[in-house]
Amino acid sequence: MAALRYAFRTELEPPVEPRQQFVERTTAWLADRLEAGSWTGWMARDRNEPAGLVLVHLVEKVPNPVVEPESLGYVSSLYVRPPSRGRGLGGALLRTALDFCRGCGFEVVVLWPSARSIPLYRRHGFRRQGDVMELRDP
Repeated sequence: MAALRYAFRTELEPPVEPRQQFVERTTAWLADRLEAGSWTGWMARDRNEPAGLVLVHLVEKVPNPVVEPESLGYVSSLYVRPPSRGRGLGGALLRTALDFCRGCGFEVVVLWPSARSIPLYRRHGFRRQGDVMELRDP
């Protein structure tokens, strides 16, 4: 997962941290959070190789005395390696993440899209809200 996260982010901007250092740091970070259950993630494989990733974080909001959700899902790091793109892996990963969010009862799912990913998210019902995209009642 950490190596896919590195590939994802370094496609968008040049790295400021060596790959191995980032992978080690992120592997430990992910292990702690996945074990604690605050994050959940899925990987896709193509030709038996890791090809894609998506992560979901439970965001708890401060309790509210009015009708408003007190938690939401944050979708992060949806990424498919370039050789595996165009085969439906991104859509499958997103559907898996959204099914998880529905199962958690989230009424709102948010994400910060890259320019390239906006059409995919729109096809799945997301709408822009400034820099953030959200999906209500997934």
